[in-house]
Amino acid sequence: MEPSPANGRHYSTRMIGLSGLLLGTALTAVLIYLVLHDRAVRLRAAEDQSRAVVTGVERLLKYRFRNLERAMLGIAGDGERLFASVPEQAPGLLSEAIAGVLRRHEELESIVLVDRDGRAITRGRGDPAFPAWIGEAPTGRNSALRLGPMQRDGEGGWLLPMALQASGRHWILARLRSGALQEAVSDLDTGRRGIAVVTDRNGHIMARSPDPQRFVGQYERGLDVSRIPARGETLRTRSPLDDNRHIIFSRHASAVYPTVVSAGISEEEVLAPWRWFAGWALLLYAAYWAGFWYLLRNLRRAESTRSALMQELRQGAERLRTAQRLGRTGVWESVDGSDLIEWSPQVGEIFGMPEGSHSASREAFYAAMHPEDREEVSATVARAWQTGEKFILEYRILRPDGQMRWIAVRGATVEDRDGVSKMGGTVVDITERMEAQQKLADAERQFRLMFERNPLPFWVFDVDTLRFLEVNEAAVRHYGYSREEFLSMSILDIRPADAADEVRRDVAERNADYADARVWIHRKRDGALIEVQVHGAAIEFRGRPARLVLAEDVTRRVAHERELAFRASHDSETGLLTATTLAERLDGGTGGYDIVCAELRGLDLIGDTLGREVSGDIVRNVAERIDRLARRYGLAAHLPSGTFVLAVLDGRRSETVLSALVADLAEPVHGRDTVHHLEARIGIARHPDDGRRASKVIDRAALAAHLVERGGIEVARYSATMEEDVQRRLELTARTRRAIEQGEFRLDFQPIRRVADGAPVALEALLRWPQPDGSEISPLEFIPLCERSGLIVTLGKWVLDEAARAAAHVAERGWDELPIAVNVSAAQFHMRDLAGDIQHLSDRYGLRRGALHVELTESVLLDHAGHAMDRLRQLRQQGVCVALDDFGTGFSNMSYLRDLPLDMLKLDRMFVESVNHNSRSAAICRALIALGHAVDLTVIAEGVEHADQHAWLRDHGCDQMQGYLFDRPGSLDVTLAALARPIDKPS
Repeated sequence: MEPSPANGRHYSTRMIGLSGLLLGTALTAVLIYLVLHDRAVRLRAAEDQSRAVVTGVERLLKYRFRNLERAMLGIAGDGERLFASVPEQAPGLLSEAIAGVLRRHEELESIVLVDRDGRAITRGRGDPAFPAWIGEAPTGRNSALRLGPMQRDGEGGWLLPMALQASGRHWILARLRSGALQEAVSDLDTGRRGIAVVTDRNGHIMARSPDPQRFVGQYERGLDVSRIPARGETLRTRSPLDDNRHIIFSRHASAVYPTVVSAGISEEEVLAPWRWFAGWALLLYAAYWAGFWYLLRNLRRAESTRSALMQELRQGAERLRTAQRLGRTGVWESVDGSDLIEWSPQVGEIFGMPEGSHSASREAFYAAMHPEDREEVSATVARAWQTGEKFILEYRILRPDGQMRWIAVRGATVEDRDGVSKMGGTVVDITERMEAQQKLADAERQFRLMFERNPLPFWVFDVDTLRFLEVNEAAVRHYGYSREEFLSMSILDIRPADAADEVRRDVAERNADYADARVWIHRKRDGALIEVQVHGAAIEFRGRPARLVLAEDVTRRVAHERELAFRASHDSETGLLTATTLAERLDGGTGGYDIVCAELRGLDLIGDTLGREVSGDIVRNVAERIDRLARRYGLAAHLPSGTFVLAVLDGRRSETVLSALVADLAEPVHGRDTVHHLEARIGIARHPDDGRRASKVIDRAALAAHLVERGGIEVARYSATMEEDVQRRLELTARTRRAIEQGEFRLDFQPIRRVADGAPVALEALLRWPQPDGSEISPLEFIPLCERSGLIVTLGKWVLDEAARAAAHVAERGWDELPIAVNVSAAQFHMRDLAGDIQHLSDRYGLRRGALHVELTESVLLDHAGHAMDRLRQLRQQGVCVALDDFGTGFSNMSYLRDLPLDMLKLDRMFVESVNHNSRSAAICRALIALGHAVDLTVIAEGVEHADQHAWLRDHGCDQMQGYLFDRPGSLDVTLAALARPIDKPS
């Protein structure tokens, strides 16, 4: 029986597979042979090459050593004759002969005749180590030349010592430069990673390529010269001379001289081309099996495809019948001249015909149509019979059960093989589609109604052309364009001219529905610009991609929100940023910047005297000046209490900005009908050096400004020590407050004496703050803190009370005419009724008139001079003497010496301490004494510590003095006890 086609195809596939396996096996054997053979050939060639290199190097060395040996033998012979004939002149003559040899052999560093201990007999240096190595120095066969260990030449190079015995007592010692040996192994054909080495019989390296500086002089471990054959050896091993690389290595020991030559070629370099060859062979092998597998797989797939195709054809007819049934699709046919129409079972189901009904008359077929569609269908079919054209009809039918359905009929006329004309086509039930279209039409009507009657502007525009496709009546009313004008425009026509690119970009990016509302600027027909919140969605309109847009006019709302945002971020008085907003903007940027903080002084005084409107005008005037700088260099902000902050974004321009700011603040400021010169304290801090956050940098710039103490316009840069100083001051202020409350202060007293006879005329009360550990805090440290914190008034009241108590005690001790002088601060002088306080204390303690004196500084009198005049007159009326302290160190205004009711003038210690040896100080003191006397003031010198100072003051008419020369400050009892003792001479 003949095999079936399926069996034949299976047989063919199996034969092809078997043939492919046999051919692959043969290919495997051939490739393995070729690869292994190529590897062996390359390794043998490398061995031959290394052996040839060794032979060449050994031959060069033999010729070189032979020439040197002959030269040394000649010198030995000359030396033997000279020592035999002229022994005393022999070293000199032999040195001349050696010099000639050295000139002919530049490879030699030196030749010298030495004794058995290595001491030089001829000119040159010997070798102290000569006795140690000469006995074991190797020699060659038929050669008297002995080679020593490699030595350094003092310049970083190497020398090979060679020795040859000249007689029983003398040796010829020559030193060969290693470069001569290195020439023999350089530029050899050993490959990029190969090596060539010359060693002595003990394994010490004399020359090496490459890296001679690294290896020359080292010992090669494991070299056994005795085991090297006469013809040398060649092996593949890891060479200790080359960092254990795989080397094809050859060694050869010279038969004449005690040297061993070795050369190696990197096995990796030798086999690199072979690896490429092996790789290509492997690739060819893999390609064969891949192609074979691909061919076999396609053959099997083709067989499967044929079987599946036949099965699919059988199932196709069944699927078609099922699809027609599920898709409610059927076919019909009618022959020309026949009154009968035939159809498939699916058509009968659509028309509601009885089961098994496959045909009907044309009259019955038309009777099933809806009366309104029957005439049109009949005319179309008749025309198709006449013209032969195709037709598509959609119409309604009425089923026997009264249900109406929509069908779509396709038809055309054809001729069969016998020339008979037939008309046939398909029938599809489209009731669901028509109902959906009806719903869509209803929805469109509802949308149209919502679109037209929406109180907000509504429009549709084309995504590609941006032209308006439809607008509602609200848009027409709000924008002022007619509907016809709208439909002739694009959305670019209602936007500012510079917004075209932004609009196109937004439309391109938003290619789907979007719910987030955006605010745009639109232009109305009259040119007015409005802010519009846009809500949009992507739709299809008349078959084109479009965008449905609702535009809500939010101009008023946005303006209100913008005003609220401005108020939240800007100062209402100046229009500048607030400090918080400035810090947020700076933190949102990048790079370093400088903060300049300017605090204006005296605004409160201006507001209290001239009114808040005037101080407000000054603040706004200054704000305008700083804002001009900010627009050029950065940002500006206003803080309460007349403080301005300027952020200089380019730190390199800070000095320029600072100079401009100082110049602006130095200009007078006009406030209503007044002109004011400003005083400002300016602090500077830098980001990020002085803080990572902007708020911190601003605080530190404000701190630097706050710590400026001088008047005018002063500048201070922030430093880390400022915060430490402020912290220390705060802590000291708190301690001072507790000390006042707990009575920790005390008064010491120092006498004031007449210069002429040293008699005491007054006591000065000196404030002291003792500490538990026995130390004291200086008044220079805590008094300024009390003045700044306001504690000075309370402390001054306590001092005045204690001084009055002390005055009463002094009177009780018999010193009725000895007043006590008290230093009074500016705050106590101006803020309290000083004359009333003194009167109250005098009544309380029963003090005589003039028992208390007051000492004031120049600054107290210059500030508010009119007020000071009134207070001084009140004190004068009570008999209180007033002394001007530290005269000459302040402004030294002569007018107040003339006008103010003063009694005493105190010379500062800085002039007194050098009055006896400094001509300038002496001239100043003479002038001040004369000035005081001219206006009837008693002159008191402070800080008198030496007899020479006392003598000078006495000679020049000074009235009174105080200082360590006579008295040191102490408690009241100690001071009074000291006053009771007579003073014969200064102590």
